[in-house]
Amino acid sequence: MPPLQSSSSFHLPSTWSRLLSGRFRSVVALSAIALAVLAGMAVPAEAQPDSSSVAVIANRGSGTVSVVNSGDASVSTVDLPGDAEPMYVSYDERNDLVFVGDRASDSIVALDAETLEVAGSVSVGAGVFHQWLDSSRGMLWVVGTAASTVTVVETDSLTAVDTFAIPADLIERGGVTHDVFVEGNNAFVSVLGLDDGSGEVLQYSTRTHQLTNRITVGGDPHLYIRNGRLYVASQDASQVSVYVAATLRLISQANVPAAHGIFVTSSNDVFVTNIAGGGQDALWQLQGPKLNQIAAPVDTAVAVPHNVAVASGGTVFITHSGATASQVTIIDGQSGEQTVVETGTNPFGLAVIER
Repeated sequence: MPPLQSSSSFHLPSTWSRLLSGRFRSVVALSAIALAVLAGMAVPAEAQPDSSSVAVIANRGSGTVSVVNSGDASVSTVDLPGDAEPMYVSYDERNDLVFVGDRASDSIVALDAETLEVAGSVSVGAGVFHQWLDSSRGMLWVVGTAASTVTVVETDSLTAVDTFAIPADLIERGGVTHDVFVEGNNAFVSVLGLDDGSGEVLQYSTRTHQLTNRITVGGDPHLYIRNGRLYVASQDASQVSVYVAATLRLISQANVPAAHGIFVTSSNDVFVTNIAGGGQDALWQLQGPKLNQIAAPVDTAVAVPHNVAVASGGTVFITHSGATASQVTIIDGQSGEQTVVETGTNPFGLAVIER
């Protein structure tokens, strides 16, 4: 869930406004499919009427980034330079840059938010996957799967200030870094692929980058932090767990089939995708920290719901991933109406931008 940069919300830079108005070269492939109102889907508590938002989508298979407008379901798509494999995106407001994790070049590519021209790049650990921006410190945390590393990039200078591997015992057991989330003094890294089928969550100091705590969780774990609580969605265990972020003390757990993408709103609504259900019971909505189910699961017309992000107005964006996939679902936060749009190939990570 989530997600996102990451799936956080931030203000819309002028570049994306111009992209949506067609002033940049773009390829628009739109297939809007209006579906029936979804019974039982609860509207997030912070939803406001007549809200509008966009989602920036990293299209892993086509080397492109798409901007999806929730208001009119329009899609604008731009190419990244070279033979790119974009994974996730983050917006750095203070430097007016968009950071794109490029797995093909083992680098973070910085795009000028005004022109979308390349402003620079920095090499990071091989096998770029998830990333998260620590905006308060000006640090971007990026996982590299090839050697199970984490790289910390200083965003002001676009310099990699540290790269470190996860504990050796996890690597010996086949552990691979996967997700990362940063809040305050703590950074959290998830590990999958362990020989016994479990996962781990590692807690690091954002100041020293030293390991401070670790816990065993369900296999294939994904992370989100909100209001001092760490939410872990485990696909292999079909479970969502919530912990006190500072101490990693378990608070509660709930069963969600093939729980994968996760996003938690400011009012503690927990949205989780069921990646393996073929579109049936694709989106679950819980209320944290007790994880009470507050709505019937929602079906989607497209299979493999992967990552999810929710705008402050209640609009939900879901990427549907796969080698030949090319669609994103938009769910209206007021009516529950669904629209499916065409983006680039294998839409993967996403971030919501508020208009």
